[in-house]
Amino acid sequence: MPVRRLICAGAIFGGVLLVSSFPALSQTPDKETKFRLAQALEQGGDYERAAALYQELLKGEPANAVYFDALQRTWIQLKRYDDVILIVNARLKETPSDLNLRSLLGSVLYRAGREKEASAEWNTAIAVDPRNQGTYRVVASALTENRLLDRAADVYRRGRAAVGDSNLFTLELSQLYAASMDYGGATRELLRWLGQNPTQLAFVQSRIASWTGREEARSAAMAVVRVALTEHEDLSLLELWGWLAMEGKNYDQALDVYRRIDDLSHANGSSLMQFADRAFRDKAFPVAARAYQEAIALPIPTQRRASAEYGYACALKEMSALADTLSAPGIGIPATESQPLYTGAIARFRNIIDSYPRTEYAARSYYQIGLIQFEKYIDLDGALASFGHVLEAVQGVSILRFDVGLMMGKVFVAKGDTSRALVRFTMVAAAPDALPDQSDEANFRIAEIEYFGGRFDDAMQRLDGIAVNLKADYANDALRLQAFLVENLRTAPEALRMMGRGEFLGRQGKNTEATAILQEVVRNHPQAPLVDDALLVIASLQSGAGLLQDAVGTYERLLTELRDGSIALDRAQFKLGELYQYGLRSPAKAIAAYEKLLADYPTSVLAGQARLRIRRLRGDSF
Repeated sequence: MPVRRLICAGAIFGGVLLVSSFPALSQTPDKETKFRLAQALEQGGDYERAAALYQELLKGEPANAVYFDALQRTWIQLKRYDDVILIVNARLKETPSDLNLRSLLGSVLYRAGREKEASAEWNTAIAVDPRNQGTYRVVASALTENRLLDRAADVYRRGRAAVGDSNLFTLELSQLYAASMDYGGATRELLRWLGQNPTQLAFVQSRIASWTGREEARSAAMAVVRVALTEHEDLSLLELWGWLAMEGKNYDQALDVYRRIDDLSHANGSSLMQFADRAFRDKAFPVAARAYQEAIALPIPTQRRASAEYGYACALKEMSALADTLSAPGIGIPATESQPLYTGAIARFRNIIDSYPRTEYAARSYYQIGLIQFEKYIDLDGALASFGHVLEAVQGVSILRFDVGLMMGKVFVAKGDTSRALVRFTMVAAAPDALPDQSDEANFRIAEIEYFGGRFDDAMQRLDGIAVNLKADYANDALRLQAFLVENLRTAPEALRMMGRGEFLGRQGKNTEATAILQEVVRNHPQAPLVDDALLVIASLQSGAGLLQDAVGTYERLLTELRDGSIALDRAQFKLGELYQYGLRSPAKAIAAYEKLLADYPTSVLAGQARLRIRRLRGDSF
């Protein structure tokens, strides 16, 4: 019904335009009222009464094109095909060369089941003006509307031969071929278009992108491009080939292509940089690192060299994170064991600082070093020093300045210095030129500090401003904390205060003290709604301290003792699987834990991640 009404509304709008555009179609007030009533009936789906009114109006003015169009449209809706055929034929006696009428007649005959007559009528329509490309578009459009895709494609091919232009109808044919799942044919037509419009590569990619998600479709496209490249090595074709390889996650092959592109275009590394940036965004860090390296080795333009070196350093950092067991949140391995992994990345960042002092890339390099020191080395003073250097290196990069403010606030929280943390967070929250996400994060961090300090009303009031915008990145975190505070402040305020103190100690890395307080919460307030949250935090702290078996026991306790009342069971089950996967290195137990999540909590938001983890652990292909 919505589609039918939309079509009718469009038809009414078109009819109104026609009436207003042609003085010859002016109506008496009575006819105008009747026409508007018919339109309203048609729009409401009452085609019988609408058709009766349109028929009456057309009888009074047989030459009125608007009435004719409205009547045949409503009769088609009613499947009164014979009646439509009569009025179309009557009109064709007056204008036998009317292409649109003949095409319409063919469509109505086809819908009436008279296929041979329909084909004859469409052929007659083509014969009206066989050298006009518009003729073939009208007829092919009618065939497409009737889902006769192969015949529509044949009409376009006939048009090419008749007009003598093999590059006609490329976009129309590519769309028809794709709809018929002839992806090779669709690609060939798009390559014709690209040959005539070499600046339209992005447009061609957008067309192909609608079906490159299918392996067979992407392979068919690549086969066509490969053949075209053997006939003529062209930069546009090479870029399309490289793009298709990346769409299929074949970055090694794509790198080979971009090496050739860079060489042919004398880009001196710029094309390799373009590929490296895409590979980095797609998290293909090893191949991105190689591409950045190769670009740096070439005489790349000076203004891009710093960017290439920074990209290479970031790729090294991400590769280190992939190799670092600490990349799984909450899995406790001594920080000293991860330090050698990041040595190469830090060295590259420091080289950038020395080579490009007081530039944005120097500032960003200090920032990356600070992140490693804080998140990987747990070197809080070193992180503060690095973040401080960011502000000294470049003071004009506002966005980076606010990111630094947020990170320094987190470091001060980890040091237990909430006063200085609040100064940093408040600076970002109050900055009119901070990004909305930066402001939201700053306000959320302030609310956390207020929660840690037992100032629950202040925390809830501040969270209101974040939770109101559900599209904000921190909206879910704000809503979750707000609901947690509301529920527990009403039913277990003392347990809530102890929970805040325990979480604050945990943020400082004082895992033993934090765990003791939270275990006291569980022991002394077993009926408090926050008991499951406390157990989750305890397990995370135990993992962070390397007490992996203790953490397993805590997760299992939550899953067993609170199985009838906790809303955190799926999270506990997922964390248990993560602990087996990354901490205890037991793939079989990890798979079993993730499978139990899927079986017991199939609607969990973590179900998708659990399936992905299972496939990776089993070594399944993607």
